[in-house]
Amino acid sequence: MWTQEPYSSVAKKFEVYPTCEDWMDYLVVEMPLYKFYLSSCRNIWPLLTQEESRKGIELAEGFVAGKVKWDSISEYNWHVEGAAFCFEDPPDQERIDIWIKEVECQSSDLINKIRNEDEEKISTQELLKQAAYFADYAMIYPSIQPKGLPCDEFNRFLCPKLLKQHVNYPVV
Repeated sequence: MWTQEPYSSVAKKFEVYPTCEDWMDYLVVEMPLYKFYLSSCRNIWPLLTQEESRKGIELAEGFVAGKVKWDSISEYNWHVEGAAFCFEDPPDQERIDIWIKEVECQSSDLINKIRNEDEEKISTQELLKQAAYFADYAMIYPSIQPKGLPCDEFNRFLCPKLLKQHVNYPVV
C-alpha cells in the first residue's frame, strides 16, 4: 500500500534537495512528513515499551512546537537507538518477556490489527523491536539524508488517516 500513490509521490517530494546543503534549510518542507511520522508513533504508543523511545518522540514533538532545540534531540537519540538495539542481543530477556506480556495483555487489539494487516507472521518481540526502531527513525527523520521511503518494516506502523491529516498531497 505505501509504495502506491499518493504516499510514494509524497515521499519523493521530500527526497529532492541536495545532500550538500544544510537539511535545516528544508525543514519547512520536511515538517508535514515529520509530523506524520511522529503522529504514527503516538498511534503505536503502547508498543514503545521503553521510556527512552517515548521520551525521544516527546522531545521531537517539542522541537516541532518550537520548545526544544535540535541539539537536544540529536544528543538524546543515542538513548532511543539504544532502546531499540536492546532487542537485537537482549542482555535481559526476562525484562523483554515482561514487556511482551504487558503489551499482549493491554494492547491485544493493536497487535491483532497490525498482524491482520500483515502478510507475514511476526512475533510480539519482533514487533516491539521494529516499533522501537521506527521511533528512532521518526525522531531524527529531518536529519536523515538521503531521503526516501522508510524501510518496509515500518509500513505496518503508518496510518493513511494521519498522512491525510498532516501532509497535503494532490489527489491522483
